[in-house]
Amino acid sequence: MTLDEFRQEMSAYLKAVKQEEIELRYSSHTFVRMERLYRKFDAEERAMADQVLAEWLSSDNSSERYHAYVLIDKFRITAALPALEKRAAQLASSHERGASDELESVNHLIEYLTNGK
Repeated sequence: MTLDEFRQEMSAYLKAVKQEEIELRYSSHTFVRMERLYRKFDAEERAMADQVLAEWLSSDNSSERYHAYVLIDKFRITAALPALEKRAAQLASSHERGASDELESVNHLIEYLTNGK
């Protein structure tokens, strides 16, 4: 499977489980399913997933960004550090609503991945 195909599959999976979450009215459903999916990946698939999650950090889709943050945190995906630093720079100069809160979360995640705190 190519990275592009993998990217499309992950996006489609996220969309499907988000819809299930709405239908089931279970707020943690999407995260639980995305976590299970990530745990099933072999080393090659995890490398592609890590790249996709890093890409999601800059997505216009807030759901993709949120789930990227959660999975990067949960699985300590240090390969996402350059993308997190890029996102922090974008947020630091942003005047969009919620940018300062997101920046605080991104900086916390960078600190956690870098220093374990």
